Amino acid sequence: MEQLHSRALGEGWRKLVVDGIAATPVTLKRGPAVKVVDGPRTETVPREEWPARLDALLESARNVHLLAPDGDLHARRTKKGNWLVSHAKPSSATPVAEEHDRERQHALPADAPLFRATKISRDKERQVQHYVELLRPLPLWERETIRVVDAGCGKAYMSLALVAYGREVGTRVELVGLDTNPQVIETTRAIAEGLGYDEARFEATSIDEYESEQPIDLLVSLHACDTATDEAIAAGVRLGAEAIVVAPCCHHELAAQIAGQKDALLRHGLLLGRQADLVTDALRAAALEMLGYRVDVIEFVSTEHTAKNLMLRAERAPSAPRAERAAAEYVELRDRWEVEPAIERLLGERLPVSPRV
Repeated sequence: MEQLHSRALGEGWRKLVVDGIAATPVTLKRGPAVKVVDGPRTETVPREEWPARLDALLESARNVHLLAPDGDLHARRTKKGNWLVSHAKPSSATPVAEEHDRERQHALPADAPLFRATKISRDKERQVQHYVELLRPLPLWERETIRVVDAGCGKAYMSLALVAYGREVGTRVELVGLDTNPQVIETTRAIAEGLGYDEARFEATSIDEYESEQPIDLLVSLHACDTATDEAIAAGVRLGAEAIVVAPCCHHELAAQIAGQKDALLRHGLLLGRQADLVTDALRAAALEMLGYRVDVIEFVSTEHTAKNLMLRAERAPSAPRAERAAAEYVELRDRWEVEPAIERLLGERLPVSPRV
């Protein structure tokens, strides 16, 4: 801990996070200082006053993270009051900013090791940055540790970005990536190990077979085909997730069910597919609201990259009036289109609606 304290008093570090309070070295016209951000409050501490302020921050701290281009330091105080300090690879090699107004525009630095390790394109990097931006509003990031399950993780670029972002803000992201393809799991596991992400582990299994002894904080599932998104949502509910974030892909199930209802809207295959998308995701959102979640339906990526650009971001926030409204809307929509959605079958008795007659 003395080493971390000494480093924070010196030069060359990029960010210090103490129990969610972030400190960043800055250079002002009047001289060097440290910008301290504590929730909505921001203040600038002159360098000569920084030692005393640092001591005050560390006095009752439980988790401390110092990020620097030459390596990160992480410290955790045990229940007995002892400090456990670990060294890690730098979460970013970005040089320390020299100007006060030189703020990073994205959640992750442009030279984040994750981008080099995965060798993804610039376009994919932008999608990863946008994904983290969309998840940043979740209050989960105020916690010391969050448990994340990625259902159908694939190469897990997005979820590994959550681990990287957690290191940026001082939140440990304990990630479990699930995929039925063992080869994909091995590849992703190797990437995480190469990055030194000991917080991440991966299992070759389906989401409906996954069990957890503890509730999870966040379940994510990106571009899962057809009813696999419904399976991910149902698993998130079953596992007690505080937040569920899904970006659906194809919607074949309801397209097949409403295909026989020929009218001007459904006569053309392209319009039929788009209508099935809307009905499917509206039913999913209503189902989550019935079960105590507040749901935002937002654009995930630009339509110039993919037409499948919708995201459901659900956060547990029970509301009896919202649940009652959602139940009425769900039944009306389901019965109007005469469909039997997978989300209702998978959630079973958890969903407080009567079966369609």
